[in-house]
Amino acid sequence: MGFATEVFAGKTYTKDIARRFEATLSPEMDIVLTGGDVAKDLYEELARSGRTRWDDIKIFFSDERAVPPEDERSNYRMLRHTLLDSVAIEHVHRIHGEDDPQRAAADYAEAIDPIVNDGGFDLVLLGMGEEGHICALFPGSDALTASGLCTAVQRPDGMQGITLTPPALLTARRIILIVTGESKAGAVKRAMKSEDPPEGIPVRVLAGHPAATFWLDEAAASQL
Repeated sequence: MGFATEVFAGKTYTKDIARRFEATLSPEMDIVLTGGDVAKDLYEELARSGRTRWDDIKIFFSDERAVPPEDERSNYRMLRHTLLDSVAIEHVHRIHGEDDPQRAAADYAEAIDPIVNDGGFDLVLLGMGEEGHICALFPGSDALTASGLCTAVQRPDGMQGITLTPPALLTARRIILIVTGESKAGAVKRAMKSEDPPEGIPVRVLAGHPAATFWLDEAAASQL
């Protein structure tokens, strides 16, 4: 086991990643989507392509900031403006960032519990930060060793947040990490080639997953 990789070369890598992602989708899937600039580009491309039937796909979120859904910092708002407003997606289960974070985390854990206990999510899409964070699991975070499925966190930017935890992520049938840019090449190398513990580079919590794959552009793959 360990991370697999696919490298998308050339200037059309966003379109190529979108086509590859669409090919992984099928009706009645339970999928987790994430925030971040790379995901934003992907969602915009998915909205433009119009190739996917989203009707029976159920969408969940990897994490959310403790803000209302109309706040510009909300992952839900980003997904709504890039994808949800353009395609018909009926089943969207957002994290209620406007609620008390502890309450929001408990409610989301309850919402995803039936899926986790019935074999897990079909697909989890994640990004990765330059320091190796995924979801809102940052280096040194207590959330990395949380036993529940979702927990409230204090983010390094000073905001509170809500995030899925390793027990929730690791039940997924498939995990895709889309990472682009030379600034993340060192973290990609460290994730794949080191034995560093997740406390220092959180993406390493996924290293033992049997179907976790990095989708990289050439810059992010440059140190492999």
